[in-house]
Amino acid sequence: MDLCVSNKALAQEVADFLVNVSDVNEESITDYLVWRWKEIDKRFKAINISTFTRQEESKISGADFEMELWLVGKTKRYPLVFQAKKFIKPYASYVRKLRYPDNTKQQMNKLLSYAASNNKIPFYVFYSLPDTKTKTMCMRNNISNSGVFMGHAKIIEEFADGKHGSRVSLNKLLENTNPFHCIFCCPLAHLGGYFEKYFPVSASTEQDQTTPGYVNYLLETHRLEINNERVKSLIEQYNLGVYRYVAVYDLRDVDETPNKAL
Repeated sequence: MDLCVSNKALAQEVADFLVNVSDVNEESITDYLVWRWKEIDKRFKAINISTFTRQEESKISGADFEMELWLVGKTKRYPLVFQAKKFIKPYASYVRKLRYPDNTKQQMNKLLSYAASNNKIPFYVFYSLPDTKTKTMCMRNNISNSGVFMGHAKIIEEFADGKHGSRVSLNKLLENTNPFHCIFCCPLAHLGGYFEKYFPVSASTEQDQTTPGYVNYLLETHRLEINNERVKSLIEQYNLGVYRYVAVYDLRDVDETPNKAL
């Protein structure tokens, strides 16, 4: 399966979902994204951690982070931690929304501190619908049908801190992101330097990663054979209750393809 084509299709499905279910929230979009990703590519495996842990009744999710996603290649591994935001309107108090909750920036600070302490790469995922004026960091891509954009949390923090003014447009934010599918379509993915080129990610980041037991379990277990009791044990052992989803994209068998991702 062509990684670029399949992940472009996935991003377009999310865009179509945003158009046709206009009142959907971030959590439901992530649920849809994970479901469709599983259907499109069997190398993607995910566990909905919230189904195994008790969440606060007052919240849609009691988890701190939307997802931990491991991109695992034959020689490199990138552990990404996501927060997700649904940003659709040209202007919608985005600085305040990035300072969630109550103008404290608590959510963003937690993401950044957690990533720094746990050697993860922090990202904001924006579920959005680009217009004809939308530009992203990479100019050589087709973004018109994409509904998923990624921005490094340290860069997005500059908006929350007011460095770009108090009234920021959606397109200004998206200028500091790339479409999700660029991970798999960019020529730099073939060379192995995509993250290091576009985001403040050290070239040694992936080299420092020791694949934890729960990632190895997902890599080596068929998704229909994942054992609930084993999952519960791993959640407790590795404190995975901080996530809504833990996911692994097994790219170890595609390193020699023309559009290899890792």
